[in-house]
Order: sequence, then structure tokens, then C-alpha cells
Amino acid sequence: MALSALEPHPMQRSDLEQYATEGNLAAQWLAAMAAFGDLDGQAVVDVGAGNGILGLGALMLGATSVRLVEADPSVAEVAKRNASEAGGEVEVTVLAVQAAVDLGSVGGAVLISNPPWGVQTTGADRPILEAMFTSEAEVIHLMHHAGAGHVEALAASHGWHAEDVLRAPFRLPLVHAHQRSGRRDTEVLCRRFTRA
Repeated sequence: MALSALEPHPMQRSDLEQYATEGNLAAQWLAAMAAFGDLDGQAVVDVGAGNGILGLGALMLGATSVRLVEADPSVAEVAKRNASEAGGEVEVTVLAVQAAVDLGSVGGAVLISNPPWGVQTTGADRPILEAMFTSEAEVIHLMHHAGAGHVEALAASHGWHAEDVLRAPFRLPLVHAHQRSGRRDTEVLCRRFTRA
């Protein structure tokens, strides 16, 4: 309920494939992360954070610090407002992640991301995926379209092993001009990546 009560993602830019992760789905995914012991006492970086729902949920489940990285300055302002209400150690960074160096020092950290999927702009997910898989992170949790077979192959090429954590419907509300029908669902797959 706390996640659903956050100020919502405005979902204004189709070029960034902005769709909000709903509270129930975020809570399910975060509970799975917590079951692995990947949140309590950990530093977490939420890449493509949107309104901060995943990173702030990690904070609620015991993360010691959270960094929210968001490319869209107007959305980062929403994340800042949500973070100010959450308390705890939260940093919001406005940055379009293009390489691992953009993530800063993440050695030992847990990375979480629901990046653009590259549906509107082919390869839009690639810079974020490359940055995460070439980082020094301890664990990566990633949500992507269930049909995105390239994700595991890319991870494996950088020495990461994938395991499926959660498969669920993701609602796509009618918010962008290119959409031709009302609200619909698509299937997403949440994976956990560890060093192979």
C-alpha cells in the first residue's frame, strides 16, 4: 500500500518508454529480492528509477542506502519528493546511464532496474544493460519484457548467471500517442543475476 501511495510516475515521454511499475508488481518483485537476502543491510542503486518505487521499496525492506538514477529531470523531481517523504539515506541523481562509469562506485551494491525495453527505439535498453553488466555490482535484479532473449545472452557474455525470479503481467496504460488501443498487459520477466 505504501508503494501505491507514492506520487505516481508522470509517464510523459514515449522516447524513454516511460511506463509506471505498479505498486502491487513492485511489492511482489521486492519481496522476492528480499527472500534472497539482497535488500536488508545492502546498498541499492535503482537504475532508471522513475518515481523511485523500486529503490524506495528496497529502503522499506531494510536497504541501508539507496541511489535513484533517472534520466528525465522532471521525473527525478517526482522521485525526490517521494524520497523526502520516505526518510532514510536516499540520493537522487539525474543521469542518462551510458556506461558503467556513470553508475559510480557500486562494488558490493545491488542494482535494480526496469529499463526501457527497446520496443519503441531499438536498442534503447542496451546502454543500461551494458553499464550494469560491466559494473562491479554484487547482484543485479532486472525486469524486462518476457520475450527479450538478448538479456541473458548479454549477461552471460559479461560473466553473469541468470535465474528467473518472477513472471507477471505488466499493465501498459494508454498514455502515449503511438498506442492504438486502451490499457493492455504485456508479460514481464524479473531475473536475478549473479557472477557466474
